[in-house]
Amino acid sequence: MINKDLYRELMDLMGFMITSARGLLDEPHLYGPFRLIDGASKLCAIMENKVKVDNDFLERLRSKIDEGKFSVMTDVDTFKSMLDEVVLDFTKKLKGL
Repeated sequence: MINKDLYRELMDLMGFMITSARGLLDEPHLYGPFRLIDGASKLCAIMENKVKVDNDFLERLRSKIDEGKFSVMTDVDTFKSMLDEVVLDFTKKLKGL
């Protein structure tokens, strides 16, 4: 049986994803990558607090995302670089699983 707090956090994340999908129909194109990476940060936080597996990696990944995600508004190249770094970090982690 799933923990009620975890269920609520996952439902909040799903709501974020659903409303983001709808919003993207009318929003600027750069909102899409921002919303996706923000969703990944939210999922990292849930996993850090509820799953408690590999928190060091999750904390580093979330920190990198949170430090760079708002650059989409001011410096798209910096945002792209952050996304590239996050992709590389994640793929290296997956190779090690």
